Amino acid sequence: MRELLRTSRVLRWLRAQPVALPYRILLRITRVRPERFLFLSDSHLGFTGNMGFVRGELLRRMPEAQVAGVFKPHLTARRPVRDVIRLPWLLATSGTIVVDDFYPIIYPLPIRRGARLVQIWHAAGAFKQVGHSRAGLPGGPVPGSDIHRNYTHVPVSSESIRTDYAEAFGIDVSRVQALGVPRTDAFFDADRVTTTRARVRARLGVRDDARVVLYAPTFRGNGQRTARPEESADWGRVAAELGEGFRVVVRQHPFAAKSAPPLPDGVLDGGSEEMNDLLMATDILVTDYSSSIFEFALLRRPVVLFVPDLDDYAGSRSFYRPFDSYAIGPVVREPADLAAALRRAEVDDAVLDTFLEEFCGALDGGSTARIVERMLLASPERVVVDEEAVAPGSVEPTRAEGAMGLRVAAARLARIILSVAYAPLKLLPVQRKVVMISREHPVVPDDFTDLAAALTRHDDAVRVVMLVRMVPPGILRKIGYGFHLLRQLYHVATARVLIIDTYAIVASVLRHRDELTVIQMWHALGAFKKFGLSILGREEGRDRRLADAMRMHQGYDLVLTSAEECRPAFADAFGTPLERVAVAPLPRVDRLRDPARRERTRARILAALPHLAGRRIAVFAPTFRLDGTVAVDVRALTEALHGHGVHTVVKLHPLMHADFGPDVDTGGDFSTQEMLAIADLFITDYSSALYEASVLDIPTYFLTPDLDAYLESRDFYLDYRRDLPGPIVRTVDELARAIGRADASAADAQRFARRWVQVPGDPAPAPGATPCADAIAEIVSARLGDPRS
Repeated sequence: MRELLRTSRVLRWLRAQPVALPYRILLRITRVRPERFLFLSDSHLGFTGNMGFVRGELLRRMPEAQVAGVFKPHLTARRPVRDVIRLPWLLATSGTIVVDDFYPIIYPLPIRRGARLVQIWHAAGAFKQVGHSRAGLPGGPVPGSDIHRNYTHVPVSSESIRTDYAEAFGIDVSRVQALGVPRTDAFFDADRVTTTRARVRARLGVRDDARVVLYAPTFRGNGQRTARPEESADWGRVAAELGEGFRVVVRQHPFAAKSAPPLPDGVLDGGSEEMNDLLMATDILVTDYSSSIFEFALLRRPVVLFVPDLDDYAGSRSFYRPFDSYAIGPVVREPADLAAALRRAEVDDAVLDTFLEEFCGALDGGSTARIVERMLLASPERVVVDEEAVAPGSVEPTRAEGAMGLRVAAARLARIILSVAYAPLKLLPVQRKVVMISREHPVVPDDFTDLAAALTRHDDAVRVVMLVRMVPPGILRKIGYGFHLLRQLYHVATARVLIIDTYAIVASVLRHRDELTVIQMWHALGAFKKFGLSILGREEGRDRRLADAMRMHQGYDLVLTSAEECRPAFADAFGTPLERVAVAPLPRVDRLRDPARRERTRARILAALPHLAGRRIAVFAPTFRLDGTVAVDVRALTEALHGHGVHTVVKLHPLMHADFGPDVDTGGDFSTQEMLAIADLFITDYSSALYEASVLDIPTYFLTPDLDAYLESRDFYLDYRRDLPGPIVRTVDELARAIGRADASAADAQRFARRWVQVPGDPAPAPGATPCADAIAEIVSARLGDPRS
């Protein structure tokens, strides 16, 4: 019956509702507070172990942080009414949620955009299997279980066990980083180890010359609810056999402590001591399948593995490695052999070194600082996104969330208001004017500047008006943007040509005069990730109802793209007939190809960033993601490429901001396009900046740890696995090896550019030439008509 109740999805759903229901309501009416940090545990009270270390470091670095904790001593303990009431509010508003063990109430909940759920697992290494690794084993998760799957960040103790934890938690390995285990930092503080050892031994009544043998087994059973102690050995007898020079201490696993029998005379109870402190006071550790073996190994003291039930345990629980991989000391299966093994126990340095490299490679005394810096404060996997400034309908994710009916109603009301305001303006006389509007950039983009110059060269009578402003966050600032919209209405009503580089409200929502030509000059080269109408209703696309309400990408008379092969994709993305899609690459291509301009840009960069001079530069530009994720640890990337003589510059999308620390070069205020002027290599995942890199013949590499998931959620117009101009790798190590072999070449980039960016006229770039801007200017001039009319 207990197993039936445990596996019932309906009962699990009902148990979660007191928290889940108010949480989902609060998601719609509250905002994330980045300064709020929530610590949760259903297995201990207070900030102990990893949580204590992390909380202390967090408050040291950020004294103004709002830190809250909600704890229970064990899973079966009743949650206080106060916690039931406040937990949904804390979950919904906390920027960072931290857990250190199984926490069932959180798994059915979606982690809101802008927040993160960090699992600082209480154990180091990877010993007995846990979580989804135990699917199909007794006590393992039921099919379709959602346990653990919503963690956004997981630190572990070594690079080699990242895949084990990814499997255990059912998450992508990119969310698991080898940053260490906080509570192991104490073992690298020699003074702390010495004073703690003396304090604990004094409290236990152990003489200075006695050798402490600690027996610290794991529990038996399938979890907290079924835990029981292991009772094969008579530790009173073992203590008697060892004699006066030894003192035996027993510390049962917290899950099994209550059901353990009383200890015999002559055996000390270590249950009231913190585990770290007890290990420091110990001379020889006796354990079975406990992760304490990893922490104790850091002290380089002898270990004895007492495993009387190894065969049964391996069958019911299993391990991540063959059991021999954990045997850094003698393996004892008979209780009668314990005393002799303890007397002979010693450290095999070669075996221990191999063990530490495999399971503890990231433990160096700085784990807490790294985890707080990279996962709680300035994570390389989650950066700050100016979400409210993202242009609707852009190439980037713009899926609407929340009360969709209310959003649709607001959109229709806005259409009515704008149409009413626009109607009298259409009675004004039309001028020989070209209006350029962008919500994609905070300042006038180079494409607009260069096109305006080309237009005035073709026709000095034309007037060019550029209206560039991103939608700001906040209600009051959005009111100010409303006045900017009114200015747009006036200029569009009196213009002959309107040029936009993303979705623009005034272009698509309104009914215009026949004299107006609307040209979509999309802000990205090529046809890479699907966007616009091509991904309506998909995970990273716009909701169809809202798209219809905002007349998304309707009303274009002409759409410009960079190559013949892009035309079908752009017709699909903008829902326009193929004959209205013309080949005319963006004016930025002229800047990229102009050798004199490129040299000036290079000189400006090196003057501002002299440390880049003489180096082999790789520019890493990951794609923009609205949830703020970067699937790659940029610090690890920087370190790996440094070993191959490559200096990495990381350039995020302008809407994303992060401080990766002093070891990561972000190239100052220069844009990605500008940094390409000094780049020897280009690295990306799914960014369309690859087209700019190919125009410059820069060898390009694709680092895609989450390729399969991204293909499912986004998809591409080209064949990602066959059409790209460089190798596709999944890990930083693979990337470093590919760069070492020079797997990407300038010739590959040239071929890719010829296919996707078709420059009109002479293919050889010349100083000062602007063939792309001139081609668009001719198209626009034709729509303006005779200047004498």
